[in-house]
This record gives sequence, structure tokens and C-alpha cells, in this order.
Amino acid sequence: MFVFQRFGTDKVGYTFAPIICVWFSLIAGIGIYNFVKHDTSVVKAINPEYIIDFFKRYKKDAWISLGGVVLSITGTEAQFADVGHFTVQSIQISMYCVTYPALILACQASFLRKNADDVSDTFFKSIPHGIYWPMYVAAEFAAIIAS
Repeated sequence: MFVFQRFGTDKVGYTFAPIICVWFSLIAGIGIYNFVKHDTSVVKAINPEYIIDFFKRYKKDAWISLGGVVLSITGTEAQFADVGHFTVQSIQISMYCVTYPALILACQASFLRKNADDVSDTFFKSIPHGIYWPMYVAAEFAAIIAS
């Protein structure tokens, strides 16, 4: 990656942007696949009433889990922000139109409802077998870009 920086960070950013878009498309697609295959009732989790009940019930543990959610969202937003010299408006649009919807769709709750024992390795176990290796490669590229 550092070899290509001599061409300018804007060109590196424009090169990485399609990879990040593929990554977000794949995680959203896998989320939709698991939603349809395993349990469609998890769509209720988007209802704010459930998060209020969750915080009332689990108090401190709810705040701890919220920290992981915030890190996930800010980390993926940082992936888009780091792909080059984009305007604030373009990063906001990418966050609301690409990143956030992909994260919502990538929710693995449907998979976990049927496979509760796979909680330690949910992401890779939730991937359909036919696209496991392409997804693995995309995850590696996304991790390299994010770093």
C-alpha cells in the first residue's frame, strides 16, 4: 500500500473505494441471506422500544455492549473516511447510504438464533459455503485498508 502512496493519496483512495464498496455489499448480502434463511423475526430489533427494554433489563452490561456497536460503526466510517481526500458531505452520504445500511443488514442475529453455539466465530460461520473464500479475501483487503 505504501508503494502506491507516491501516486497521491487521492488516487489510492479512489482505488480502495471500490474494494470497500464490495466489502459492504458482501456483508449486507450475507446478512440478507441469513435473515431469509434463519429467522426473519429479528427485524423487530430495529424498533427503538427494544433497545430501551434492553437497557432497563441489563443496565451496565447493555452499556458495555453498546461500546462494541459504537466501535463497529465508527470503524467502518473510518474506512470510508480514509479512502482519500473526500469532502465532508461525500463521507456523510457514504455513511448514510452505504455504511450504515450495510451494517444494519449485516446483523447476524438471524444466524445466531438458530446457531447459538457459534457465537465465538459467528461472522465466518454465517457465510454460505460457496462464497466463503471470496468473502475471506474481501475481509483481508478490507482489514488492510482499515489499518
